[in-house]
Amino acid sequence: MKRLLPLVVLALAGCSQGPDYVAPQADVPQGWSLPYSTAPQGREWWQSFDDPQISALVVRALAANADLAAAEASVRAARALLDKAAGGTWPQVDVSADASRSRTPATGTSGTKTKARVANSFATGFDASWEVDLWGRLDRQVEAAAATAEATQAEADGVRLTLIGDVVRNYVELRGYQLRLRVARETMESYADTVALTEAKFQAGTGSGLDLARAQAQLASSRADLPPLRAELAVRLHALGVLTGQHPTALAQLLDTQAKVPDMVAAPGLGLPADLVRNRPDIRQAERQLAAATAQIGVAQADLYPSLTLSGSIGLSSSTVGSLLELASRSWSFGPGLVLPLLDGGTRRAEVDYRRALAEQARETWRSTVLAAMGEVEDNLAAWDQHARRVQALELAVTTSRAALELAVELNDKGMSSYLDVLDATRELRSLEAQWAEAQVQAASDLVVLYKSLGGGAPVS
Repeated sequence: MKRLLPLVVLALAGCSQGPDYVAPQADVPQGWSLPYSTAPQGREWWQSFDDPQISALVVRALAANADLAAAEASVRAARALLDKAAGGTWPQVDVSADASRSRTPATGTSGTKTKARVANSFATGFDASWEVDLWGRLDRQVEAAAATAEATQAEADGVRLTLIGDVVRNYVELRGYQLRLRVARETMESYADTVALTEAKFQAGTGSGLDLARAQAQLASSRADLPPLRAELAVRLHALGVLTGQHPTALAQLLDTQAKVPDMVAAPGLGLPADLVRNRPDIRQAERQLAAATAQIGVAQADLYPSLTLSGSIGLSSSTVGSLLELASRSWSFGPGLVLPLLDGGTRRAEVDYRRALAEQARETWRSTVLAAMGEVEDNLAAWDQHARRVQALELAVTTSRAALELAVELNDKGMSSYLDVLDATRELRSLEAQWAEAQVQAASDLVVLYKSLGGGAPVS
């Protein structure tokens, strides 16, 4: 019987409770609704804007952003908990040593009174314990901790993706507001020219006061367009400072000079819907949380069965240091500890049901996350596609309007039209340029949001 006990322990130690985890399969289409390239572009998505300032800001943000640093600290904490759980599967051995000096007071009455006694005590030893993982409870705990650590890593990847997207988007919008400010100033200057000409005609008696009032109102309205643009520009500048781990105005001098609105030099590589499931951090996080919840079912089920702990100790105890190492000073103990769950009012069984429900909730959360992610991609793809088309249409309109302005100037130089025609053509051009600038910013921002919803797009080869 004694020989059979180790074999029984080893056999039972391999009986893990609970379901073995099987990763869910996403039901996704073969491609996206719009026929853009699914091939990778060979570099990180933000580098496809071909703007060195974007790459420099992203590098700075990844190195100094506080939110990303906090997320990475959470990953280290989760990995430490995994190490802690894994360490619990091994025998635990402690060594102890202590020394004490005590005094026993005198007792008794006169004649039979004993003297006070002073004594020393020295002890050292080893204590060991090991929980035999009969039902795989400890292994399931390690499995759950590993999945949780991976979920935390996916969450940190999500923070990283959001950070990069916010940096690129704010930079694009900053350049856009700089362009819109320039166009707004030029528009204001054209209205100022109109006021000057209308006032001159009014003074000469060839113009009306109504025309002058209207021109002055248009000039005042154009001036009113500038403060909101300056405010939005400042917001983007301050956001970039904070995102890169600096004070809000730290980048004012660096980004003060106007530059073109970034645009992707090639068509975006969208990847396939199946890539989305692998790339999106929130989907990976939901899947790993499902794995952790599934492992916790096994932990709860193992608690329904007996637990076995082997413990023992070897020690030395003596009143003097010199005799501490003698054989007579040694002591030892060894024995198994068995806990049999009997009556608990159904709490253990309820814990199993609770863990099963949490796993089912995690599975539905994963499925919902996948569907929501696909919806985001389709929405963002449609928005970017239409805004890109609007940019092309407005570019053609601006080109045509410039030609009209050149013709108006030519006719005015030949005395075949009035200067007011030139001013009207100029205002029309400035209005179209403002719309074009706004459309460029919107399309570029849509592209950033699209790549964020794709989890970074097709994997870099």
